[in-house]
Amino acid sequence: MDDLNAKLLALADLDRVPMIECLIALDAQAKARARKGKRARPGGGVRNRADQAEADAQRLDRIIRFLRTRSLPPNLTGPDARLCEELAGTLRRKGQWSCDYLL
Repeated sequence: MDDLNAKLLALADLDRVPMIECLIALDAQAKARARKGKRARPGGGVRNRADQAEADAQRLDRIIRFLRTRSLPPNLTGPDARLCEELAGTLRRKGQWSCDYLL
């Protein structure tokens, strides 16, 4: 979780659209890792990494949805909500959070 948070905060310097594009690419990579490891035996290292990749992909989906719609998804966790608000604050300071700047 901390590794993904670090990646997300590193992307905060990007403009809104490139940030969302990078998040979509990260999401695709996480989904590919999850699919690849699902065939491994449960409890093994490969399967554990696949499960973590699936959880990361779900988090990324929710964060991408927030950045696109500007509203918090109902299933967003507390730490993710704070992260989303931090990203929104960064975009607000850059003038990229108003409704006329749609994706």
